[in-house]
Amino acid sequence: MATLVLFKDEELVRALAQARLAPLAHLRPAQQDRLAETLLAWLRHGRGAGEVAATLHVHPQTVRYRLRQLEELYGDQLADPDIRFELEIALRARQAATPAR
Repeated sequence: MATLVLFKDEELVRALAQARLAPLAHLRPAQQDRLAETLLAWLRHGRGAGEVAATLHVHPQTVRYRLRQLEELYGDQLADPDIRFELEIALRARQAATPAR
């Protein structure tokens, strides 16, 4: 139900995603995918590298490396709960729009 409410206005969600995911825009598509996946897991499953690594099936050091990259790209924005909420919406929309592999 929450998904339907949040994604009712697809144009608005697209604009939010474009704004919030802008720091990833200059990266290669594969790099964008990895960092977006890591950021979404970090937002959804707590901020511990071990838990995120288990969710993504990667080594915790890989998660730490990606999180450092995300911190460089997003800076203090990751500390703001409102921005984290908007990022999660944008990342979930991105995930929903991506065909399953």
